[in-house]
Amino acid sequence: MVMQTDLDAPAHLQYEPLGPQDGSQGAPSDIIEFRSLREAVHWAMTNEAPAGMHAVIRTASGDVIEPSHLEEIWSSLQGP
Repeated sequence: MVMQTDLDAPAHLQYEPLGPQDGSQGAPSDIIEFRSLREAVHWAMTNEAPAGMHAVIRTASGDVIEPSHLEEIWSSLQGP
């Protein structure tokens, strides 16, 4: 799970190719910087990824949030 301190700390989002990272799927996108992890998760969940890509977020503490964990974090930020 994400550390509480990361929620308000800067985060980076990058779209990476789906599937094996052998270079055949193309290169990752430019990094998009956000003032907080909350903003990065909101962006990832409300904007469509480019075709053949998925969002990966890197937190200020160095954790990498893969798409499989984005929904869980998004739900926790939405509240009951």
